[in-house]
Amino acid sequence: MKIAIISDIHANLPAFEETLKSIDENEVDVIYCLGDLVGYNVWPNAVINEIRKRKIPTIAGNHDVKAVEINKSKTTSDNSNIAYQMIAKNHIDFLSDLPAHIKLEFKIANSSVNMLLVHGSPYSNTEYLFENRDEKEIIDIFQKSETDILVCGHTHIPYHRILNKNNESANHFHLINAGSVGKPKDGNPKSCYAIITIDTKTSKFDKESISVKFIRVKYNIDKVAEAIENSELPNNYVEMLRKAI
Repeated sequence: MKIAIISDIHANLPAFEETLKSIDENEVDVIYCLGDLVGYNVWPNAVINEIRKRKIPTIAGNHDVKAVEINKSKTTSDNSNIAYQMIAKNHIDFLSDLPAHIKLEFKIANSSVNMLLVHGSPYSNTEYLFENRDEKEIIDIFQKSETDILVCGHTHIPYHRILNKNNESANHFHLINAGSVGKPKDGNPKSCYAIITIDTKTSKFDKESISVKFIRVKYNIDKVAEAIENSELPNNYVEMLRKAI
């Protein structure tokens, strides 16, 4: 099974559209979204429309939660909130119903492999799981979450890290960050998503049996920059996109 993981679209429709084309070309079996559909850009409604149209299972990112809170509280408009106040009510209702995580179980031969999809971490959608996080802390997260594969977003920096509890167990843990579709922060402005392959050879006891591939997709950043500059959004969002910071 080929699983496409997308995250942190942040209302960047041109990036999202090109990413979906790439995903379709790769003939994946299913797409999951780790949240943050909105914020930083001018196309939140179009992005949410496409997510709903394709029925992509999606979890709530911290910006999705923020959008719901701002619209329910009717916060006065300013540059920091305008990206959330342009979201249609029916889409706010959609965002408010998104789950905090998605748990998957794959039955393979006489064993099983568990995968947990989160935005930030299993504990909070605002917690950052960076690649250099202390190994013992990460292993503790895996054990408390009872999962073998933990897939997250939020940092906007893609990586695949394989851990083992001090070689005491043959069970390997896979920590995967899918990067960001609409606002990368790794110095590469191209959209990023991940493809995870689970098949009959997949085993938590064989660290090489879980395949993770990161796909970078070029899109029209100039179009996005112009849209931001012609909106009420802060112009520094353009520099963040171009420099991927």
